[in-house]
Amino acid sequence: MVRTADVGLWSRARACARARLCSSLRAGLLHAGLGLLAAAVIGLAGPGVARAEPVQGEASLQAANGYARLVLKFSEDVGTEVTTAGSILLIKFERPADVPVDRWVEAAPDYVSGARGDPDGSALRLSLSRKVRVNTMSAGERVFIDLLPDSWTGPPPSLPAEVVKELAERARAAERALRLQRAENAAKRRPPVRVRALVQPTFVRFVFEMPDGVNVSSVLNDQKMTLQFNAPLTFDLADAKIAAPPNVASITQKMDVAASTVELNVIGDVDVHTFREDKNYNIDVAFQQADVPKNSVTPDNLPKAKPALQRNQARNRNRQRMPARSRRRPRRRSRAR
Repeated sequence: MVRTADVGLWSRARACARARLCSSLRAGLLHAGLGLLAAAVIGLAGPGVARAEPVQGEASLQAANGYARLVLKFSEDVGTEVTTAGSILLIKFERPADVPVDRWVEAAPDYVSGARGDPDGSALRLSLSRKVRVNTMSAGERVFIDLLPDSWTGPPPSLPAEVVKELAERARAAERALRLQRAENAAKRRPPVRVRALVQPTFVRFVFEMPDGVNVSSVLNDQKMTLQFNAPLTFDLADAKIAAPPNVASITQKMDVAASTVELNVIGDVDVHTFREDKNYNIDVAFQQADVPKNSVTPDNLPKAKPALQRNQARNRNRQRMPARSRRRPRRRSRAR
């Protein structure tokens, strides 16, 4: 009995050990398979993910006025570095760029004899036909590379007038955007101007609680009421939008560098009055009056009015046809007392 029990216990122990070993092997194989699969996926997707899309560009070469100018124009701003090594002009790009090398190379054979781009789009290489001095100028998304001969004297050529004008306009736009951003940040730090709405039986009054030193002017044209404020302000229009009458389509606000605007878009012929009261600026917008229907009853189209009108017209015509003597009334003689 004891030996049989020991043998059975030993058999069960070996079976458990074998089951644990099999499960461990299966788990190891599963982890190894998942690792190999992940590595394969990363290996396949890695180059596509790491390789950035090249920036599209174009090039033009022109020889005139005693020098040659190469212009590179990109769809985005790309930093460039231009160096020379012997008779090779190397143009390196900070980002991969796709610049086709076609027949533009043949436009200046006295300066450039050939060109090619690196397969990864990191550089453009030009073979020079003569010894030159290189002058590089960047203007936004364009790069101007001037090839000046050894006989060149004086300052290098300047940028085209239209490019200079475009750069000046961009600079002004950037400065204006910066000032507007600063004004918006300053306006956000101030509390918004509250616009109260008072509903009356025949109109709605919008009350602008004006800060000190702020002036406002109003213009009504083309179904739009425009309020111009001489300071960058933000307005709390929540109450005004809720209480606006049906003939007010929308209420919007805009802010500029040194001014702000509130616009009320109205519908139809609306009676609008504006006035200033102490520090508040008020706008009264009347409710839209109902139109009188065309078939409404008036004194002219009453049923009994037409026969009477016709009799009066006939009487007047008869009196005009009678002679003057017959129209005179006989005088009454006074009786003697």
